[in-house]
Amino acid sequence: MSNVDPLPEIDIIPEDQRCQYVLQQYKSRIDYYWKASRANKNGYKYSRYLIIIFGSLVTLITSLTASSVIESMGLSGFLHILAPILAACLTILGGFSQNFHWGSAWREMVLTAMELERVYYKLRITPQEQRDPVGEMEQLHDLILSEGKNFFDRLVGVSSKEEIEKLEAITRAANSDDNNQPARKVNEQPE
Repeated sequence: MSNVDPLPEIDIIPEDQRCQYVLQQYKSRIDYYWKASRANKNGYKYSRYLIIIFGSLVTLITSLTASSVIESMGLSGFLHILAPILAACLTILGGFSQNFHWGSAWREMVLTAMELERVYYKLRITPQEQRDPVGEMEQLHDLILSEGKNFFDRLVGVSSKEEIEKLEAITRAANSDDNNQPARKVNEQPE
């Protein structure tokens, strides 16, 4: 850990204005999380709708290309081109949906916004002489950091350098255990 104060911005604010500054910071983060949650909600909903529509259209078009009615109408060539294009769009949309985890991001951001609102309203009704602006800012930063870790857990599966090091240590230990044990015969039972 370094000796640097993690909240230097609050030190430059006069003491009588710190409580108001903290409330403004909470309100700003709450607005951000609600806005971001709406964007993730829309991404989730529209990707689900489009996956259903594209999947149905690919099935329909593929079935129609086998029909003699479509050949007689002269649409067979067009549908033979349209089906793989829609299938590619479906694959791309599924990939985006899988990678960005819009549904879980929406959920996490709503929960974070609700938690921030809970603390914000508690701070608003707490008398100023009972408040600790530095501690309140640390709590805000901890809540945001927690949501950020959850984001990276969703996106890449690991949220911190420490977790990567733990995974590497477990892998090294497993590999060294495998290398130090004598090879067993196929029919030999473990002791």
